[in-house]
Amino acid sequence: MVLALIAQAAGTVEDLAKNLTNQVVETDLVSTTATTAARSVETSTLWNHILTADPIVQLTLAILVVFSVMCWAIIFYKFFQLKSAQRRAQRFWQKFSGTIDMVEIANTKAITKGPVYQIFNTGHITLGKIKKTTNKMSDFHRDILAQRMNQSREEELYKMEQYVNFLATTAAAAPFIGLFGTVWGILTAFMAIGQANSSSLATVGPYISEALIATAVGLFAAIPAVIFYNYFVSKIRLISKVIDLFMSDFMIKSEREIST
Repeated sequence: MVLALIAQAAGTVEDLAKNLTNQVVETDLVSTTATTAARSVETSTLWNHILTADPIVQLTLAILVVFSVMCWAIIFYKFFQLKSAQRRAQRFWQKFSGTIDMVEIANTKAITKGPVYQIFNTGHITLGKIKKTTNKMSDFHRDILAQRMNQSREEELYKMEQYVNFLATTAAAAPFIGLFGTVWGILTAFMAIGQANSSSLATVGPYISEALIATAVGLFAAIPAVIFYNYFVSKIRLISKVIDLFMSDFMIKSEREIST
């Protein structure tokens, strides 16, 4: 008898535990579904605000989106370009510093790329022409060699600096473009208040939302632009230092090579 009562009680406890577990699971499912639905409604509402916004605000958003897309395209392109340029510049300069024979460096196929190599190639060709005409480096020859190498240096720096200024332009202009959309949205809100003779949130809410969206999109375009602009400028400055050190080293070796 006692064993039967114990078994019955155990079965009752087990049923209660199962019911409680099912309730918890159902509660979690309901909560998750509600959260997902709320997010979906928020996204749909935000998109509806954009689609039904004032044409001026829509034009502002379109301009900012174009700026943002172009900035990210430039960011990815310049990131890999400058990373490769820095690696190749440092590798070539190390090879050049540890070698006396310039012909050996010119024939090394593993390092025939990068900004420093292009400057070296220009200097090496010019030096070869000078060696055919004289066996002593004069001031005139030094000026010619330095001028040709500086010209090649400017060309390589131009390649690295190309499109970077667009990031600076976006960083400076995007917040103001977004601010224009904000001001226009607030102006539209005040016009709606005057027409409806009501300052309730239901009247001005959509227009204020448009204004804030314009501000957010403007910041979304400007913040990455200013961060990566500063990053790329520092990278270019570093590569420029490597180029200057290489050019000084090249001029010293040129003096030694042409006098031997």
